Amino acid sequence: MSYAEYAKHYFTMPDCILFLLLAMLLLAVVYGIFFVFANKTFEGELKIQHEFFSLSERFYELIFSGGSIIGFMAAYYLINRFVTSGSFYEFWSDYKDYLLLVFMIISILLNTFLDHVFVKLKRLDKSEMASIRLTGMIYMIVIFCYIKFIYEDNNYDMFITYFLTLMIGRFVYFDASFKDFIECMKQAIKNIPIMLIGLTFLGILCLRGYSSDYLLKHNGVITNIFFCHLYIIVAIFIMHFAVDIYFNYRSKRHAEESQPERKPKRKPRPAQRPHKPDIQNLEDF
Repeated sequence: MSYAEYAKHYFTMPDCILFLLLAMLLLAVVYGIFFVFANKTFEGELKIQHEFFSLSERFYELIFSGGSIIGFMAAYYLINRFVTSGSFYEFWSDYKDYLLLVFMIISILLNTFLDHVFVKLKRLDKSEMASIRLTGMIYMIVIFCYIKFIYEDNNYDMFITYFLTLMIGRFVYFDASFKDFIECMKQAIKNIPIMLIGLTFLGILCLRGYSSDYLLKHNGVITNIFFCHLYIIVAIFIMHFAVDIYFNYRSKRHAEESQPERKPKRKPRPAQRPHKPDIQNLEDF
C-alpha cells in the first residue's frame, strides 16, 4: 500500500465521520462518569463544577501526553516504511537515531501546544499537571506492554528503550530527592482511575476499528493507536465547547434559583386632601 492509498483509506467518508462520532459518544460517557462522581462527592454548584472540570482536564492531559508520544513514534514508523530511496533516505539511514531524539523534543512541544493553546487547561496547578503527566507515562508503559507481550510485536523495542530512558530522566536529576519521588508517585496513583478510563476508551476505539477494518492490522499497531488518539483529541476539542456552554447555562439557572424571592412592594396610598371647613356651618356658628 502506497502512502496515498494509506492516507485515502483513513480519511474516506463516511468511515472517518463515523469513527469521530464514536469517539465523541464515548467522550460524552466519560463526562457523565465525571459528573456523577462530582455530584455525589461534593455539595454546592461551584464545588461540583470545579471537581468535574478538574477530572476532565486531567483526562485531557492524559490523552495529550500519550498522543504526543505515540505521534512521534508513528511518524518515525511511517518514515521508515515509506521512505525507501532518494537523498532523504540516505540522510535518514545515517541519522535516524539522532532524529528520534529530535522527534521526542517535538512531542514535548506538541504536548505543550495541546494543553496551552489547542484546549487551554485552566484548573490544574503545576503539581497536578506533573502528576497526571507521570500517570501518562504509566499509561504509555501499559500500551507498550500490550504491544510487546500481547500483540507480540518486537519492532518497537527501540522506542520502548528510549521512552523508559525518558521516564527515568523525568525523576533522576541532580537535585531530586527520594521524598519528592514518593510524593509525586502518590499524586500519580490518585489518577489511576482516570488512566483506566482512558485505556478503556482507547480499547473500545481499537476494537471497533479492527472489527470494521477501518484500522488496518498490517499497517502497524503504533500507527493505529496514534489515529485513535488523534480522533479522541479532535473529539475533546469539539466537546469541550459544548461542556462549557452547558455549565455556563447551569450556573446562570442556579444563580437565578438561589436568589430570594422579593416581596412585591405595596403601592403607596393616595395622599388625602386637607379637609376644608364648611363655610355655611361657620356662619351658623
